[in-house]
Amino acid sequence: MEASEVWSIGSIDPMVEELNPARSAQSRWLQACFYIAGFATLLGWQIILSFTHSFDCTLFRGKRFAGAGWAFWCSMGYSLTVNITQLVLTSRTVVSRIPFALRWNVAAVCSALSLIGLLLCHLYTTPDNLEMGFALAVACVSLTGAASGIWQACAFGLAGCLAPSYAQAVMFGQGLSGVFSSIVGASFSSSRLGLIFSFTFAAVFELLGIPVLYAMTRNPIVQEAGALKPATVENQVTPSSSPVLTRARSSREILVQNAWPQAVTVAAVFGVSFTVFPGVTSRLSPGSRVPLLISLFQIMDFLGRFAPKCSVLRIDEGSVVSALAALRIFFVPLFIAMQCQSEQTWAHNGVLQVLVMVAFAFSNGYVSTLSMMLGPAQRGVSADEREPVGTMMSLSLVFGIWLGSLLGIVTQVGMQEVNTC
Repeated sequence: MEASEVWSIGSIDPMVEELNPARSAQSRWLQACFYIAGFATLLGWQIILSFTHSFDCTLFRGKRFAGAGWAFWCSMGYSLTVNITQLVLTSRTVVSRIPFALRWNVAAVCSALSLIGLLLCHLYTTPDNLEMGFALAVACVSLTGAASGIWQACAFGLAGCLAPSYAQAVMFGQGLSGVFSSIVGASFSSSRLGLIFSFTFAAVFELLGIPVLYAMTRNPIVQEAGALKPATVENQVTPSSSPVLTRARSSREILVQNAWPQAVTVAAVFGVSFTVFPGVTSRLSPGSRVPLLISLFQIMDFLGRFAPKCSVLRIDEGSVVSALAALRIFFVPLFIAMQCQSEQTWAHNGVLQVLVMVAFAFSNGYVSTLSMMLGPAQRGVSADEREPVGTMMSLSLVFGIWLGSLLGIVTQVGMQEVNTC
């Protein structure tokens, strides 16, 4: 095998862009690639999220399975497999054994296949095989989660090697996928043809991640920085010779000693969010407003991710970002109260629901993006440790999603057995 056929992430110093037109063009092109990569890594989940109401009410008729409805098990299956894959990818040995390009491309293909599988479940599940269709649909969502976990770890790891602006580009791209999916969901959520188009388009787009990686590996900024160093087969036979293993501290040591503040922060942001979204949100009254609230979340989350681009909204002090994340805990009892007291006038007031969702979603995107940008640059993290810290931040993010999904199921204890839809 030729040396150029095997790739792995190396440990590098962040590049300082030279102020010349050629360098600026290279940087913009690389940033565009990270936008597309971020869009693709979360597109599958965003499309699934946009059609949550369709699956819950149209396909599964609002039924609860083992104590919870589709939205809860959907987010649980997704977040669990995301956590497993990203936890595995924090291992230096595993990362050194599996070429970077292989991880990236397998994630793209599996993401596309999972969306096609989920579409087939929606088309061919009938009242006679509802339980089987539900199980297969959750399995497909779990595959989406596994693929997304691998892909996000690759994207944030590579971005962590280069500069915070590239991590922000990934987050921005993920938010943009939410805006796109919200438009699709609002337009086609009740249309069978729209469902087929949306899932098919998303599956095809996921495969575009493969040529995007090719473009990134050819970018001079990446090549000169050594962020994707070609490794010979001989070099990979001995784990200690891998560039990934040249750092002095293990991932656990880096996390415990320096990286934990923002890792905990981003986990808290998504832990709060997924405790009540999409599960509790999908059970608010009236059911006809749920697709609008989900679309609103996706749009405002995107705007929140974009906000740090404005210098006046950028926060560089980690403790302030952590405090903002802690304040979001008050959204949990508020959403639960709106579900429990759905018969009360205030609970199903449209203006209140919209205002709460705007604040909830914007803060999710805003605080999480600030935390992801600060993560690899925390005090005490050396240049060759930024890539694993980027991966750890991604792992913390999805751990928060899993924890929130688990807590979301607990919130449904004692609730009605069937969604009002």
